[in-house]
Amino acid sequence: MKRRILIVIVLVMALGLMLSACNNAAPATKEAAPAATKAPAAEATKAPEPTKAPEKAGGVLKMLTWEGYAPEELVNKFTDETGIKVEVSYIGDNNELIAKMAATNGVGYDLVSPTLNYVSTSQEEFGIYKPIDLSKIKKDQFIPAYLDSILEQSQYEGKPYALPFVWGTTAMIVNTEKAPDAGVSYLDLCDPKYEGRVSYRAKYDTLYMFAYALGYDPAEAVKDEDEYRKVMNAVLDKLIECKPVVRTYWDSRQQLEELLTKEEVWVATSWDAIAWSLSKEDPKFKYVVPKEGAVGWFDTFAISAGAENEDAAYEWINFTMRPENAAIIVNGTGYQTASQGAAEKASPELAKIVAETLPPEKMATIKWYFPLPPYATDIQADVEEQLKAAQ
Repeated sequence: MKRRILIVIVLVMALGLMLSACNNAAPATKEAAPAATKAPAAEATKAPEPTKAPEKAGGVLKMLTWEGYAPEELVNKFTDETGIKVEVSYIGDNNELIAKMAATNGVGYDLVSPTLNYVSTSQEEFGIYKPIDLSKIKKDQFIPAYLDSILEQSQYEGKPYALPFVWGTTAMIVNTEKAPDAGVSYLDLCDPKYEGRVSYRAKYDTLYMFAYALGYDPAEAVKDEDEYRKVMNAVLDKLIECKPVVRTYWDSRQQLEELLTKEEVWVATSWDAIAWSLSKEDPKFKYVVPKEGAVGWFDTFAISAGAENEDAAYEWINFTMRPENAAIIVNGTGYQTASQGAAEKASPELAKIVAETLPPEKMATIKWYFPLPPYATDIQADVEEQLKAAQ
């Protein structure tokens, strides 16, 4: 994996030299309307001069984030309130984020959204983030348990480098009409009775699921390179054994939705938001958390080491974590946030589905992603390549 990141870094640097006059970010969203012309103050004999509105900060905030995390509705509202314009660049995976940041030491971006398990290791290897300044955030807007956990898990050399933002889980989606008994264990993805009707990603989340199903603890094994290789090789052997049952490996939300709605696939791994969206359209699709527990991930806020408008980044964090604003992200993406009170302001229909499929007892079984040393990403990349190549 590391070698892939380095290759991408070289390509990004080369492209930057060719297009030095261009901006990495996507076109800026609509500018805020000009501030209204201030009316002349009333004469002292008639009324006291009205209180002036607070001055807007202005400037530009440059973000590197995931699709749906900076919706136009919020961007426009933020610009109207603060005067700060927003330029957003989108990423497809964490390797792309790391490569872009490492190529310029973060110059060109102020605020980014890495997944938690990549934060401390990326900081150690590339030094691409700034420590979080807790004096600049409104702590009461965050769910305390999430804030404390992410501050602790994102530490490098005793300093935190991330704040909690959006979280979700990966487990299974089942067509209950075609496979009513599926979903007890991740090993159901290997059951011959579902031959040709199974799909999952040939990615790290699947590796973790099968590791837990086989009785391993990858979060503990990853602390030792030889032990982690042993666990991942055992998972590889099982996935190759199961390969005849698999119809295809899915790579995108659209692909998985099509496989399911066309009933080409009955049993699959799924991000919770995909399953919840499909179940709203057709209740035969159900998000199922097997006995091993869902795999959980957290996308974060991190300040770029090359940030030119750090204050604007903290403005956006505090703005986004207001529950009414975070609820817009919840409704738009289907994922949950670390905002205190956002869930109560989100769609009641979505809240009902979430409560039914992730009740407290299932939440307690979530296996959260763990920090990945560079050797772990290399091992995972090798296993993924061998799985795809296996006959």
